[in-house]
Amino acid sequence: MLEQEYKQRLDLEAGKKVTWASVAVNAGLIIFKLIGGIYGQSRALLADALHSISDFISDILVLIGLHFFKKSADAEHPYGHGKIETLSTIGIGALLLAASIRIGVSAAIAIFKGTITAPHTYTIYIAAASIVSKEILYQFTIRIGKRLKSEAMVANAWHHRSDAWSSIVTIIGISLAVYVPSLRTLDSYAALLVSFFIMKIAVNILIDSIKKIIDTSPSKELMEAACRVIKSVAGVKGCHNITARYYADMISMEVHIVVDPMLTVLEAHRIADEVENQIKEHIGNVSSVLVHIDPYDDDSRKIG
Repeated sequence: MLEQEYKQRLDLEAGKKVTWASVAVNAGLIIFKLIGGIYGQSRALLADALHSISDFISDILVLIGLHFFKKSADAEHPYGHGKIETLSTIGIGALLLAASIRIGVSAAIAIFKGTITAPHTYTIYIAAASIVSKEILYQFTIRIGKRLKSEAMVANAWHHRSDAWSSIVTIIGISLAVYVPSLRTLDSYAALLVSFFIMKIAVNILIDSIKKIIDTSPSKELMEAACRVIKSVAGVKGCHNITARYYADMISMEVHIVVDPMLTVLEAHRIADEVENQIKEHIGNVSSVLVHIDPYDDDSRKIG
């Protein structure tokens, strides 16, 4: 147990370090993309700069979420602080959505008005640097986020990946606009395509996070698997009224089990403990299990 807690602390520190590194990288990319987009006359690169700004803000939200991540429950927060991280994830999704709308509207207006300019060659190198740096950040962030089971870090990792992919679209659009003058409009079309891509990721993040914040139950498959695990425990004659909800990426579960009415309180308690242990062992990401004991009778036979 102590070894597991020690590894978790190390992962948490690693998560903070990679997020601070992301803050520095995004700050640099914002400066280069804004300068390159403005003076290099690339609407796609400016759109990419806006995406990097949303990345920068999401990094700050992740750092806030990590501050409260796995923080012990207290008198004012008896269920822990997990939902603070979920709120951070909603903030990340909202920023992505706002960025995608802003990018898309700007590109659509440029296409409609015919405001087309030829980007400078050096904007290609800025976009290339963005692809490499953001993919590296994605790889580090997704690995640490999965080890920590931090939904905010995983969401932020996909934010990095979406920035890398949008930069790929950007570099293709800029390259064609630079080297094929008749295709200069592709710079704005690339920006528009980037906006749709970012919007899809944002909507997925928001839907998943909002489901958790409003206590949506885990999947039907997970609940059925939990029921099978419970019924496999020696002494359990049935189970019913299984409920569960998310706290960040962890699940809090309640269940009623049916046992022999002639068991002593101590024996029934041991069965309840085994049910809790088996659920935590076989069902992923379960933080707590509250087990209610019901005596086996004609009514429970029908339910269980």
